[in-house]
Amino acid sequence: MLSNRFKYDGKPTIDLNELQVRMKKQIEYKIKEGFYSFNEVPCCICNGKNFEILSEKDRFGLYLPVVICKDCGLIQINPRMRQKNYNQFYKVEYNKLYRGRDAPTKDFFNSRYLRGKRIYNYLKNNLKINLSDLRVFEIGTASGGILNYFKEKGNEVYGCDLDPKYIEFGRDKYNLHLEIGTIENVVLPWTPDIVIYSHVLEHILDPVKELTKLRSMINENTIIYIEVPGLRYMKDYGHGDFLNWVVIAHVYYFTLTTLRNLMNKTGYDFLCGNETVYSIFKPFSNKKRNYEFDYENNYNNAMSFLKRMEVYRNKYLTRLKIKGLLKHAGLYNMIKKVYHKSIK
Repeated sequence: MLSNRFKYDGKPTIDLNELQVRMKKQIEYKIKEGFYSFNEVPCCICNGKNFEILSEKDRFGLYLPVVICKDCGLIQINPRMRQKNYNQFYKVEYNKLYRGRDAPTKDFFNSRYLRGKRIYNYLKNNLKINLSDLRVFEIGTASGGILNYFKEKGNEVYGCDLDPKYIEFGRDKYNLHLEIGTIENVVLPWTPDIVIYSHVLEHILDPVKELTKLRSMINENTIIYIEVPGLRYMKDYGHGDFLNWVVIAHVYYFTLTTLRNLMNKTGYDFLCGNETVYSIFKPFSNKKRNYEFDYENNYNNAMSFLKRMEVYRNKYLTRLKIKGLLKHAGLYNMIKKVYHKSIK
């Protein structure tokens, strides 16, 4: 375990509103009564079971066994809930717990629309192709804000998600082609030119099965855009606190290396990406269908980073404490003025 503060105690590390508190209690009740149960599985990348525990809870204070695979470095929940439990969780509690709201809003839709603009520009700048008159498919689209930006750029769009309220919002208010479901049960009207997973792949219980299924729905020219909350981006989010990074909805915590391992295993070539993580892949060509999978072990790099972030967080909290004491004593602004004079 990274430190004693990662032990399960039921206490959240962030402020929760009334709805979030209610959802937390509801999830805890379902876990206690066995409606949501956990089972252990092998690592989806290396198929190993050589795990090291990192945390026993998430930022909402929910029980969550987070481990790192010592053989490949993939951070994951294990044991974790079964698929039918996750499906129920996403339909009933997820958006209320995660966003603290009971229904989709225009503000949320607009935030996704702006994300769509950023994704569009990332694809355009890295692929150097014309991004219009294309067919764009998004998995986990929520209310469709990302797709709406692509639609306004002259593309045909289609999306799926498990939350009926969000699907209805995008359909009714923006006339988007959205369906309730996953790629296991939706029927695409065409073969997509672009597939988007924006903060979705880390939620999928069996990404190997998901990405293998996707191969049957696309062709060799299809572009796959994947955006996940990269582990190393944590330093710029929540002051490097891994506990604030961990949520029950995220089954996996990727680095660019572990994501490349997963995509390589399931038959996709890496085109470009960064540690945020924004990334672009393409399916293997027919010439590489018999490719023998090999992976890069990211364990040492990931553990070194997490330990550095614990030190970074402690130094940050110390600075905040000192600043607070100085302000309380009326000395902070005086010291600040003296400092600025000394560097002129």
